[in-house]
This record gives sequence, C-alpha cells and structure tokens, in this order.
Amino acid sequence: MKNICQEILSITYLLTMLILNSCDTAEPQPANFHNKILFTSSRSGKEQLYMMNPDGTNIRQLTSGQYWHNNGRWSPDAQKIVCNTEEGTSTAGFEMVVMNSDGSNRKLLGYGNQMSWYPDGSKIIFSYWQGEEVGIYNNNLFSSDPEGKNRIVISEKYVGNHTFSPDGSKIAFTVKPDSLTRIVILNYPQFDNPVYVGPPVAIYPNYSPDGNDFAFSKRENKNMQHDIYLMNTNGFNIRRVTNNISEMPYVRPQWFPEGDKIIFLAHTIDDTQKWYLYMVNKDGTDLHKIINDDSITSCDWSK
Repeated sequence: MKNICQEILSITYLLTMLILNSCDTAEPQPANFHNKILFTSSRSGKEQLYMMNPDGTNIRQLTSGQYWHNNGRWSPDAQKIVCNTEEGTSTAGFEMVVMNSDGSNRKLLGYGNQMSWYPDGSKIIFSYWQGEEVGIYNNNLFSSDPEGKNRIVISEKYVGNHTFSPDGSKIAFTVKPDSLTRIVILNYPQFDNPVYVGPPVAIYPNYSPDGNDFAFSKRENKNMQHDIYLMNTNGFNIRRVTNNISEMPYVRPQWFPEGDKIIFLAHTIDDTQKWYLYMVNKDGTDLHKIINDDSITSCDWSK
C-alpha cells in the first residue's frame, strides 16, 4: 500500500511540474527591437509600420487601425518610434506621433515631417512648412522633447533630409544655394560655420555610425536615375556604391549599425508608384532586394 501511495505521489508531482513548465513556456517573451529594419508598407491595404530581421524574416506589424502611419524612425535605444500619422493631419501639415516600439502608448506631437532623433534621444528634430498648405517651401527646422513639449525653431536655413553626427555636434542636410541641391554641414546647436561638401545634385545624406562618412544619393543624368555613393565627411574620397542601370532612382540610404551595409529605397517613376527595399554592402557587393513587397516607402535600421 505504501508503494502504491508513493507511486501516486510521484506521478502527481511529475504532472504538476509538467503543467508548471508548460505554463512557463507559453508566456510571451518581450520583443527585441535591436538590429531590426523598420519600414512602411501598404501590404494590409493602408500604410502601416512593420519591422523585420535584416534578412527579411520575422515580419511583424507594429501599427494598425483606421489611420495610416508612415516615415517611422527608431529612437537611439530602439524603445520608441516617431512617425507621421493620418490622425489629425490636415492641409496645415502632417501630424507626428511617438509611441512605444510595439505600437502602444501613442501620443500626438503636432505638425511636422522628416523627423529624426537627436543621438542621445532627448529631442526629436523635424521640419515644418509654415504655409497655408502642405508643400509650400518656407519650412523651418524645429525640435521638441519626446512628449511634444518645448517646441522651438532651431534653424530657418533648412531644406530637407537632415542627419546628425554620432556625437550630436554636427548636423548635415540638403540645401539649394543655386539651381542645384548640395549637402551642407553646420555646427549644432549653433547652426554656424556652414561647410558645403560633395558633388552637386547630392541628396539624402546619412552619417555613418563611426561619423567618418556620408552615404548619399546622387542623380546620374538629366533623368531621374540616382545611385548610392559614399564620401568622407570632408567631401573627399567620393566612391560609387551602386551601378544603377534601371530607371528607378536609388534613394534614402540608411546604415547598418555595424557600418558595413546600407539599405535604401528604389521606386518607379511611372504611374505604377512601386517602391522596393534593397540592401548592399558598402563596397557595392551583394546588392539584393530584401523582401518581395512593392509598397515600401520608408526604412530605418535600429542599433
């Protein structure tokens, strides 16, 4: 009788441990937002934010609902995202929203566009066209804290596509001092000592993680064909990364956190309005489309 009781107790103990272990393994694990590509896609019918591994696996939708979301940018610690949203948007401008990286805890910040984070995460930098309608080019560069407070004008010289040096001491962006666009570097936050670097018709500058180079896009001819280039931040040692023979411009380069790869967008210039996401090594090798989605209109790579 004693042996039977011991066997029953042993079986009961094993069953209890199995149940407890199964409960433990069923508990959802926190999402890892580091080394992920954030992108905008309309694959669900309305533009929303998604993330995936750099090899295109584990695609996860981050935003949903009645409003579109696009132009997402990771915070430096990858725990928050700032993007544009349809909610509150009007002819006065695009509404910005900041949220946790899983899409929760959304907070509207007011009108703005072309957002980025200051390298320490303390500020969101954005442009705003202060005209009666979206698209009037008397835009200024603003900053606010991640809660949307302390919104101030930090420059009236701005045109677009800004990027910070990793230490936050320099800001570079596209200007148009004459008939051609150029890249200019200024001290931040003083916005003084402007230095024009690189070739004409250069756009979308992006500082490398070590601060030594820019990735940028440059038009190759009078058509819309663009390629991805690199140059030192002093404007020298310009080298071509891609050799684009298509009619799709290659634009908006973003660096891999380790600094050896670049992602960029390519889009059709006809009525089809198709956008694709590509990756390439910085030496120009292994150029490939990451996923088969022709509606990707923005991208960013988290640290």
